[in-house]
Amino acid sequence: MRSEVEIRPARDGAPLQHVAIYEPSERLPGPAPALLAFHGGGYCLGHPHGCGAIAKTLALSLGVVTISASYRLGAHDKPCGFGILEDAVHAWRWVHAHASELGIDPDRIAVEGESAGCLLAGHLAVQSPLVAVAGLPRPAALYALWGPLDFVARWYDNGESNGAETNILGPGGYLSHPAAYHQLSPLAHAMAPGLPPALFIYGRTDPVVHPRQAALAAAAWRAVGAHAETMILPNIGHGVVGDNRAQCRQLLERCATFCACRHAAKD
Repeated sequence: MRSEVEIRPARDGAPLQHVAIYEPSERLPGPAPALLAFHGGGYCLGHPHGCGAIAKTLALSLGVVTISASYRLGAHDKPCGFGILEDAVHAWRWVHAHASELGIDPDRIAVEGESAGCLLAGHLAVQSPLVAVAGLPRPAALYALWGPLDFVARWYDNGESNGAETNILGPGGYLSHPAAYHQLSPLAHAMAPGLPPALFIYGRTDPVVHPRQAALAAAAWRAVGAHAETMILPNIGHGVVGDNRAQCRQLLERCATFCACRHAAKD
């Protein structure tokens, strides 16, 4: 990791954000491909340093610079609301505004989310109406790791009970906030051609986010003619935890292969 940098708030009242920047120790000639990453934590905790494994792998193997951004967090009794997506936009704009300083190629900036971070990365990838990024390129690719992309499906997969989305929307669940559940779902906005290539990685035994999220996302991508890949790891739950070194290696190798073919390669 090179540094941690504070980002000025987008407007009065918005939270201070910061980014952790990971870059290769030796740079290749020319602007590098980049990744804007969002950590997990159920929308109530987490830190940009949580994206270190993928950041280090892509830096070492392909010279990718990763910018891992913080975002506002909430609680069930003090939900953060849709402002969480304002932070995604602000981070996306900041990365583009500082592309030259960071030594990165603005046309090869992908987004990545782990667990809760898939919400922010997903909305940027589909360029939903909730993220106004006019004048900026669409992300070059999407890496989505075990995160909810369809909150309505997740509500039913969760036994029609609340999940971490209460930290965004407050208590009550889908029956109290049906429109918000649809709006919050990146897949509800994945309907136009031009979606970036995407890699969806989930755990078959995940008790938090059902792996069917990968199938739903891939179907939405392919329905508009976009490239989608899925990887379902058989022996992991929510994330790669415990003695899962083999699965962790497989995950990182798949991310590196996807990056080389679909993200880092120049047209």
